[in-house]
This record gives sequence, C-alpha cells and structure tokens, in this order.
Amino acid sequence: MEQKNNPAKIIIVTAVIIIIFVFIVIGIIIAVNSGNKTQDEILENMVQNVVEDEKEENTIIDEENLTIIDDETADFSRRYGRIEVIWIDENNNEIDSPLAPNLNGLTPVKFDSGNAKFVQTTEQDTSWYNYDLGLWANAINSDNSYFVWIPRFAYRITYYSNSQYTKVIGYCDGRGIMKLNNDGTLTRISRNNTGIRETSNHYIVATAFSKDTASGYRNGGWDTDLPGFWTSKYEMSMETNGVHTETANSSIGNVQTSDTIKAVSKPAVSSWRNINIRNCYLNCFNYDRNRDSHLMKNSEWGAIAYLSYSKFGRNGRTITTNSNEKYITGGSTSEQSIYISNGNQSTTGNPTGVYDLAGGAWEYIAAYIDNGYYGLADNGGNSEEDIYGSRNSKYKTIYPNEPNDDGDDYEEEYSINNFALIYRYRGDALFETSDSGFGNDAFDNCTAYFIQGDIPYLIRGGDYNSIVGAGLFSYNGYSGASNSSESFRVVFI
Repeated sequence: MEQKNNPAKIIIVTAVIIIIFVFIVIGIIIAVNSGNKTQDEILENMVQNVVEDEKEENTIIDEENLTIIDDETADFSRRYGRIEVIWIDENNNEIDSPLAPNLNGLTPVKFDSGNAKFVQTTEQDTSWYNYDLGLWANAINSDNSYFVWIPRFAYRITYYSNSQYTKVIGYCDGRGIMKLNNDGTLTRISRNNTGIRETSNHYIVATAFSKDTASGYRNGGWDTDLPGFWTSKYEMSMETNGVHTETANSSIGNVQTSDTIKAVSKPAVSSWRNINIRNCYLNCFNYDRNRDSHLMKNSEWGAIAYLSYSKFGRNGRTITTNSNEKYITGGSTSEQSIYISNGNQSTTGNPTGVYDLAGGAWEYIAAYIDNGYYGLADNGGNSEEDIYGSRNSKYKTIYPNEPNDDGDDYEEEYSINNFALIYRYRGDALFETSDSGFGNDAFDNCTAYFIQGDIPYLIRGGDYNSIVGAGLFSYNGYSGASNSSESFRVVFI
C-alpha cells in the first residue's frame, strides 16, 4: 500500500533543518572571525617567504600595524641574500616593463644566435630586448663600442642563514635593515641614510637613478631622476688611430685620451691597465660630454650587481670569473667564443649582459675616503676637474672614515671601523651585502676588504687571478697608482 506524506510532519522537519542550518552558518562565521583574528595577530610579527630556485621570489612583509624595535647594537649576518627588483617610472610608481633605453644617437644591436654575433636593429624591433627573459638592451656608438642599458628599478633584499636559502633571518627595504627574531618580531639594526627614497611598498629606489642633490650626492645619486643609464659592456681598452694598443706599462697606459688615443668598449682585446685613478676619471669624463659620461660610480656598480642577481639577470647564480691571464675582455680572443662559450661570465648568463665584472682586471670606481693619505692627491690629482679636486660632485662618492685612520698605516681595524660607518648607505652593494669589511664574507663568498689607510680608492670585481673571491660583490682598496691589474669602465646617461 502506498504511504502518504503527512504535511504537518514535513513542516516540522523542514523547520528543524532550517534551524540547524542557521546554527551551522553562525558557527562558521564565528570560527572564521576567530581565525582571522588569530591570523592578524600572527601577521603583525611574522613574515611569510616563498623562495623557489630558478623562479620568481615572492616575499610578503605585512604592512599593517607592524612593530619594529630599533636596536643598532644588534646584528646578523648579511652574507647570504636574495634580491627582488621591480621596475619603476621616474615618479617611483611600479610599472610592468622597464623604461625604454635612451638611445640619443646610439644604434641598437641584438644578438643573432644563428651566427653568434650582434647585428644592428631598430628600437621598434620587439626582439631587441626582453628583460623578463634576461635579454638586456645593447647598443653601439660610432666607433663600434658596446654598451648595455640598466633601467630604473627599486629593490629589496631578503637575508638567509646559509647558502641553501632555507631560513629567513632578515630584510633590507625602505624602512632599514631588519633582523627577523626567533619569535617573529623584527629588530631594525640600521635606518637608511637621509635622502634614500622608497616606493609605496617599501622597495628602495636604487640610488644610481635617484635625484640626490639635497644630500650633496652622498648616496651616489644624480642631479635629476634617471630612467636608466648605459654602462660599457666590457672593461675599457685603448686604441691608437683606430688600432688596439696593449697597455703593457705605465708609459703607454698612464695617459689621457686625445685625437689619436681613444677608449673603447670592445670584446676579445686586452683591457686598458697601467693607468692611475686620475686618468681613469678624466678619460671617462671626456668620453662623451654630450651624454654626461663619467667613471663608474659605486652606486652604478651596485645597480648592475643587484639587477644581475635578480630574476631579470642570473637569479642568484654566481658569475663565472674571467680568468684570462692576459686580461682579455670577455675572456677570449675570439668574439664568437665569448658569446658561445663565455655567456656565464656576463650578468645575464647570455651574450646580452655586461662582461668582466668578475675577474679580468680590478676596476677603479669613483669612490674613496678622504683620510689624508698623500696618494689621494698624487694619484687622483687635486685640480678642480680631477677626482680628488672637487669636494661635491655627482661624479663620485666620498665615504666617511674613522678619525684614527689618517692614511699613514694599513690596519685591519681601520677597514672594519670605516666599514661600520657606512651602515646607512644603500644601493652600493657594500654594507647591504657583506658582514665585516675585512674578509671573504660578501654575497657569493666574494672578497670584501673596505678602503682604509694607504689604499683609500675603491676597486671592485677582482682580477683574473682571484680564483676565490672575485665577483659582483667583491671590493677592495688601492692607492690610486697605475698598476697592471687595474682597469676602468665608462658610464653615461
């Protein structure tokens, strides 16, 4: 017999189901709110990091109600780190693609992989460059010197406890250098120099691109905001009447450019050495006055190093040292071999990057301490146009030194103490990327000996013989005299 439904019973059952459903929804809402409260409390003191090898790093730092404790007596190792880069416009707004290269008379070139050489192209060519793929923009000038475009960017650094990058221990961003404590709190060991600028999400505007007149160019900036700069692709070489000249000694190398002697940036030739810091500075300044050419500043070296270490370059992989004992640019006398076999010596791991930043020759940088060492003037010159002449110049950086370092002696403590005085500098790949200023304790185990005593001029990169310690983050000091292992590099805007 068919059983009929009882309407009253159906109504009662439906009502019970509705009531149960309402209680379940209320319970879920309470649980979610409670869970959110717990998560908010955690986010106040914790930083979540997701780092995948060979992939984009995503570092999330909670911005709301974050309590940072200031303690400049605290410290932690800055020997291992990852660098994140974002593109920004000249108003420091984040953008999806880098600002376009400023050619201004240069001819764009792109790498032809089929023939293993660079060929001329146009700026409308969509295959000219692609920084997302690690293909940087290259160009040549009228004498066929090569240059690479470094676009305007902002960055931040995440520090790790070891080279496996498994445990986060600190950060460097627009708020300073901060230690991540075991309980999830942050201790700021160093604020940034006045004049260091940041984006809305606390990335640091790389100082090489930033207007810096208010600080007297202390931070390595410029007299206006820059969309980017051009760096010579190779260490500079000498040509006499258009023919390569081997600078075998100071009588040949320690000279200034002229109508017959030119500085060029070309592959597969020996770099210009046996030249003092004064002539390096003047030769770069006079290279192209229409483009404000100059000897590379330390902030510019830092910008190249940070971009190379980011996902737009080698993504944390070490640059192979140019170990050619004859200081051959690109590491080989065969241009094709440079592009086919020596790509790992460039900042991108491919032919479009900057070469000779690790090994080759040490490179003079437009930076020093003014500690009274007699060689500052003897080797750098003291006329207004010389590197040691003008005190306040956008073309150089003068770092502080401790009072006891009077330039008379070489002492380990001077390097350590002078290094400690630059703890608020940013963008120059010194304090941010090394520990003590006296040892192989920089990123990639690079040599890190800060300027002091009778070696007050900064040199970077290591030379061919630096089997251990050469690299993007390597630095040392020198007297400024001409030497067979020091070269230089031109930068312009």
